[in-house]
Amino acid sequence: MLNSPKVSALRESLVRALAVSNEKPDDRTLRDEVCAVVDEMKAAGWPPERAIIATKQIATEAGLRESRAVLALSNKELDARDALMAKVVRWTIECYYDVLQPA
Repeated sequence: MLNSPKVSALRESLVRALAVSNEKPDDRTLRDEVCAVVDEMKAAGWPPERAIIATKQIATEAGLRESRAVLALSNKELDARDALMAKVVRWTIECYYDVLQPA
């Protein structure tokens, strides 16, 4: 499952998003790729928590790692990497339950 073409496409898009430091990644494309992967997982009978763990693993393999700051209980804004990981997790949940918010 984690070797499917859709997983590879998502991983490559995340690598590109991390490499382009001055440009904001295309959220719609990334969200669509997350949804494509989640749809495969859901069709295979994966529960939502397993889908979240898998998408976080894909993101980590692409070089996206959360900082410890993401766990802080403050109102500070997340840095770009933490914000992207938060989006990936949010999109995973939204796609799994088919409740997408506008990108």
